[in-house]
Amino acid sequence: MVRDNLDRTVVQSQKQNCTAETQSQSQPPEEPAGPERAQSPEGVNPESQEPTDRQLDLLFWSKLKLQEEPDTWSEPVTGADAESFPTHLRPFSSAAEYKLVKRTYLHLQHSGYYWGSMTMEEAHEILAHASLGTFLIRDSGQPDVFFTLSYQSDDGPTSVRVQLNNLLFSLYGSHRTFPSLFALLTYYTSSSCKLTVPYRKQRPERLKQMCRRALVSTYGAENISTLPGLSIQIKDYVHAYPCCI
Repeated sequence: MVRDNLDRTVVQSQKQNCTAETQSQSQPPEEPAGPERAQSPEGVNPESQEPTDRQLDLLFWSKLKLQEEPDTWSEPVTGADAESFPTHLRPFSSAAEYKLVKRTYLHLQHSGYYWGSMTMEEAHEILAHASLGTFLIRDSGQPDVFFTLSYQSDDGPTSVRVQLNNLLFSLYGSHRTFPSLFALLTYYTSSSCKLTVPYRKQRPERLKQMCRRALVSTYGAENISTLPGLSIQIKDYVHAYPCCI
């Protein structure tokens, strides 16, 4: 869409330049027509006419196509757009929160245990025959919550909201906070807690995903870039999900 509109603008500009000399003899050059301006794609700087990158839109949760423009993180979804998305999200409280949730979502996409939009009943049905402590992450149905943790407990499948306040994650009802969702999961999958293994969408898991976690567990995500013998593609793949879970 951006490319097509820019090409159209260039062609129209060339036509106008070709006729500019004859027009100047009879009348002043005309301004570009109103409809032409209206067709300029959003995200293009009016001064430079250079297209900007389309960024993830966690307000448009399933489409992920929000341009990273000033203040757009604070705009709620309304009208027909709001009705077309399965998850209803509150506006972000700050640009920092937008970036944190965006980064979390990107990593979740590579985790294998993020199930996206699903109801509590669907999640509990999936976990009904799983072993004790098996868990997954899904979109929350609550308007003020981004994610929900569903897991197999002693009493059967259970769901707990993942709260995000002041850029810190926590489970509903707990005062323990974490700087990332994955730090939260790492803590609750420790030997003294109830969570054990994630319930991944792809079963069995791919070998390359297992190798990625082994690299992170052995060397640490912060050291992957300095490891010799790894190609740029492998390093990028590891950084896409720099977690051991």
